[in-house]
Amino acid sequence: MKKLIINADDFGLNDAATDAIAECYLNGAVTSTTMMVNSPSMQRAASFARSNPDLGVGLHFNLTWGKPISSPASIPALVSSNGQFHSRERLAKLLLLRRVPGSQIKRELYAQLDLFRSLGLEPTHIDSHQHIHAFEPVFSLVANCCNQLSIPVRVPWVAPESDASFARRFRRLVLRLLLYRATNPWKKKVVWNDQLGSVFDVSALSLPIRDEHYLKILSAFQEGVFELMVHPVTDSSAMNGYTGIGDVSESEWIYLRQGNITQLARDMDYQLITYRDI
Repeated sequence: MKKLIINADDFGLNDAATDAIAECYLNGAVTSTTMMVNSPSMQRAASFARSNPDLGVGLHFNLTWGKPISSPASIPALVSSNGQFHSRERLAKLLLLRRVPGSQIKRELYAQLDLFRSLGLEPTHIDSHQHIHAFEPVFSLVANCCNQLSIPVRVPWVAPESDASFARRFRRLVLRLLLYRATNPWKKKVVWNDQLGSVFDVSALSLPIRDEHYLKILSAFQEGVFELMVHPVTDSSAMNGYTGIGDVSESEWIYLRQGNITQLARDMDYQLITYRDI
């Protein structure tokens, strides 16, 4: 049977993201989420999670936005001179050049995990903001942590797109090559999803988001565990300074809050689950 995890990223990022994810869960359109613990709405997100234990909540390990939980002086390779995390592009370059000690990544990973657990929550899984754990040094540390906790890790296996631009297909090929390298040592040691998709897989995506967008995404998957990654927010303008996908995220919230996705998934023979179920 095909199994579907509808996971909302960025729980706790701000009130617009947190409230949208909470509403979508209550309307049956989200089964799982991942929480950022170094973010303004973290306490609001944690309170909702504690009150709704059926919502699967994982750790959204973050190395590319905001300030770290660890002292910046203890992780100098991960932060800029202002004590903020590097951008994804900068960190990716440093990781490829092997200029980030694993000990610093591990320190911040466990600092974020300890804060997550101090909120009265246990993570159902771990993923990362902007898929930074696709890089092998980060993936190994995250996978080892998941192995110790006996929980899954999300792997951003994205489906190939025959109608995408060359540049997009090339980026996806690079991502898959990185993932094959990173995951190979952890096969049969850690559980993960079989594929991941989102509305960003739809070539030339046009708003508003509609049934047919998700039908296209879900119809390509045949067997195993599929994660539908979503990013709902209640107000696109609230995302200024956080992300450049605010318009898409608000449109996704407007669609998901209706709850249509649940019936679509069942009509396509998906069983709705969370990461704790695998």
